[in-house]
Amino acid sequence: MPDITLKQANLIIEATLRKGHELKLPKLTVAVVDRGGYLIALQRDDGATFMRPNISLAKAWGAIGLGVNSRDISKRYESGVREEGFINALNAMTGGGVIPLPGGVLIYNTNGDVCGAVGVSGAVSEDDEVCAIAGVEAADLQAHVAR
Repeated sequence: MPDITLKQANLIIEATLRKGHELKLPKLTVAVVDRGGYLIALQRDDGATFMRPNISLAKAWGAIGLGVNSRDISKRYESGVREEGFINALNAMTGGGVIPLPGGVLIYNTNGDVCGAVGVSGAVSEDDEVCAIAGVEAADLQAHVAR
């Protein structure tokens, strides 16, 4: 179950940014991490705000850390006080490293194994997720997204 490669990460980033441009979204930032949560590549559109790298990385990191897309983390956060407390505790433990909003997507290789995650920030979270999925698919990898 190998990690995502730099070449694959760069393909994901390029396609993700391209999708954002096609949709005429605000300036995006894209982070790709491996299975261990280590940053492989990060790029931001020219003029993207300075917080976007941290946000995109937190979306990817939360997804890989919990083994679910950040959309699922968001649903869990919204499901009640107890779950909200759990996500808040995770944020405290990780120095704010988990963002419970869509835009963090697990990446699966052709064998169906998780090989990394991508996080996108800059637009409305649902649009961030659309771009992330497009990036993963453009790299001939899989994004399993539960809707």
